[in-house]
Amino acid sequence: MNILYFGRMCDFELYDKTKKNPYDVAQLSYEQSFIEEACKKNNIDILSIYQIRNFPKEKIFFRRKKANIQNAKIKYIPFINIPFFKEICFFIYTCFAILFWNIKNRNEKERIIYANIHYPPVSLGIVLMGKILKLKKIITFTDLPLFTYSRERIKKMPVYKKCVIRPYLNLVNFLQHSYDFYVLFSEPMKEIVNKNNKPYIIMEGIYNKNNIILEKEKKYNAIAYAGTLNKELGIQKILDVFESLKDESIELWIIGKGDMEETIKKTAEKDKRIKFLGFLPKSEVFKYLKEAKLLINLRNPEDKYTKYSFPSKTFEYMVSGTPFFTTKLEGIPSEYYNYLYCIDSYETNRIAEKIKKILEKDESELEEFGLQARKFILKNKNAEKQVKKIFDFLQDKI
Repeated sequence: MNILYFGRMCDFELYDKTKKNPYDVAQLSYEQSFIEEACKKNNIDILSIYQIRNFPKEKIFFRRKKANIQNAKIKYIPFINIPFFKEICFFIYTCFAILFWNIKNRNEKERIIYANIHYPPVSLGIVLMGKILKLKKIITFTDLPLFTYSRERIKKMPVYKKCVIRPYLNLVNFLQHSYDFYVLFSEPMKEIVNKNNKPYIIMEGIYNKNNIILEKEKKYNAIAYAGTLNKELGIQKILDVFESLKDESIELWIIGKGDMEETIKKTAEKDKRIKFLGFLPKSEVFKYLKEAKLLINLRNPEDKYTKYSFPSKTFEYMVSGTPFFTTKLEGIPSEYYNYLYCIDSYETNRIAEKIKKILEKDESELEEFGLQARKFILKNKNAEKQVKKIFDFLQDKI
């Protein structure tokens, strides 16, 4: 199968600059796992959509040589780093790249455009050229643009962005309905992005085992959270619940970056049991996850976005071998709950009581529960199985 791939894959030097945001780490980790496996059996040309802060905060023109990672050869899309000019560059380059790729592979029967990220200027080029050249198009939605452009975020945008945001969102909505096949991270996503009922599969992600050491670590009496520290992700609820746990021997470790950082720091000043560790490399994060007694994620099940997303931290949490406690979310398939501690309620005292009961369990019981979760992910959500699922789906449909 011949594939023209659009995503955010990048070489390790750029990766080091990019991985300052938990969302970026999750996206890049997923793409790396996908590409490394997909390139083993398919002919893939990779175009990377690498975005930087607008000029003058970054250089005015972005152009970078090709890079090799594992079996993959990455070509970066160049652009003028000024608003509007940047988007036009991405669109024009995408159109010509698809045209020349199609000519190069004109004698191949199986040709497909694969978008692993929904960036509108690039998606517009894919949809337009796919229609003109009669090429099949598949897209992965790890989350939904609907929540990327929330009212709160729009309010914080510069004036020039606010002026064009409505037509831009209309374009986003049109493009997300214009693909032939879909890979979705949760079943309810189809209600939003696949209203035309095109063929789709559900695949919550791929576990990336690179640079991960599974050996046991010394355990501490600590509850840990690692990831994006934004208010809408339940960080305040974690702080409130921990405050209700009066046991002075328990610590709360918080790792990551987001808009709740100042609140966390102020709370930690009042409660010395709380340790804010900031944004850390993936290997260090994983070490802390293994050392904790319980991992936690307290998103509000009533928040609409939880229905249309699968928490990326779930794989990492479960593979750590440390038991994972979460609110029950519609975006997490039922098969996972055999390996998770969970609660339906979002009431602080009830969550605190549930956590107390978990922490009172025998150490051997907690260890066995965590190891079963690890086995489930390593066996069922590894790159070989997940990528095969996608390509079996494509072969069947085309």
